Amino acid sequence: MKRKVEGMKMKWRKMLSLVVAAAMVCGVASGCGKKEIPTEGTDVVTETTDTAVIDKAEESQEPVAEEVVPEEGAELTFWTLSGYQEYGEALAASFEEKYGVKVTVQENGLDSINKMMLDGPSGNGADVFMAAHDSFATAKDAGILAELSESAAKTVSDTINETAVKTVTSEGKIYGVPVSIETYALLYNKDLVTGEPASTFEQIKEEAAAYNKPDENKFWYLTVPTDGYPAFPFLSLDGFQLFGPDGTDGDNPGFNTPEFVQGLERIASLKELIPIKADDLKIATMSLLEENFKSGKTAYYPIGPWLVKSLKEEKINFGVTVLPTLDGKTMKSFSAVQNAYVSAYSEYPNASELFAIYLCSDEAASLLYSKSYKITANKDISAVEGLKDDAELKVFAEEFTKSVPMPSTKRISYYWTIAEGVLSAVFDGTMTPEEGAKKAQEDFEALVASE
Repeated sequence: MKRKVEGMKMKWRKMLSLVVAAAMVCGVASGCGKKEIPTEGTDVVTETTDTAVIDKAEESQEPVAEEVVPEEGAELTFWTLSGYQEYGEALAASFEEKYGVKVTVQENGLDSINKMMLDGPSGNGADVFMAAHDSFATAKDAGILAELSESAAKTVSDTINETAVKTVTSEGKIYGVPVSIETYALLYNKDLVTGEPASTFEQIKEEAAAYNKPDENKFWYLTVPTDGYPAFPFLSLDGFQLFGPDGTDGDNPGFNTPEFVQGLERIASLKELIPIKADDLKIATMSLLEENFKSGKTAYYPIGPWLVKSLKEEKINFGVTVLPTLDGKTMKSFSAVQNAYVSAYSEYPNASELFAIYLCSDEAASLLYSKSYKITANKDISAVEGLKDDAELKVFAEEFTKSVPMPSTKRISYYWTIAEGVLSAVFDGTMTPEEGAKKAQEDFEALVASE
């Protein structure tokens, strides 16, 4: 994920992705020391990170891919993303047992697309490989993706969540299989939040006014308003659409619109309940925010599903709920989808497509949960062992249905760069929302001119 799709930031966005997604930070892992959030007038402490309503069908929708016959003697190579190795190996063993095709699994970082562009034509790439959805346009334009057959495409559209299917679709054709999903939901500390969690942001703001004690690092609600991923629910609340309705209009980021100005006004207003300097609210300090939540000083913390497992392991008394409304409007977070693609250069296209479609099966979805603790992109999780009974992850699956997939235009990297500077200035009050929108547009035009 470029700026956000590379390294740590992708880990928590694809948090969302990335970022911010793979395993997260030292703050996520148990054993890290307690840390404090710098407030106004304190020094910055940074820490580098390591780290649907679900439509229940009357019966499980198993992919119908048996009609595809693998080539005689076919052997496949499957590239997974970081954090998916154990899942990939279990999946390969299951597939070989069922279809008699051996699959070698290799774990890659976030550069699968670039590696396939180099290794695919020479025959050294994978037959099936995973990549973050925001690299779809780059991969398709590079010619490394095989279009799925009509039968396979129907299986994907029938089985996979519609929002996820959009991330592998171009001009009505489907080029991949969405495997897992990530988006934001709202964590809440049950020791602080008694009764039902807040359903409106107005309630959160009212409670924050009575609870906040910045000198003690006590904040009722925390997020990172200086980053384009966690800021998006506020930026988009009044109709701002980044790179158009489907995120593919790379020429029009939407910065020069009244809706974006309104979104920046929302960011500025967050200072009232998060009285922290923008420089202290960065990706590098996210572990501090997470530690604050774990230590019982923060009541509400919006984040992706990657933090849930460590919270359970550390026996934190927490819950997960949907994002609140604000002014009666539904907040929509960014979402990330990890997709699997068949290489256009595979020597065994039939076997490769058969394996890719196998990733849609309930068995594969159950392995995804049990081996990697991730959420399947399938519409129906009622037959997915483990996930169907996971109260916390089911909320993220619900949120995904109303989320906005991160734009897949090649210029998405410009947004991350521009947003960081503009959001920080607006949040700190050194730039008005109107000035911020103007600067964002000017910066975008300058980046385009430098291409």
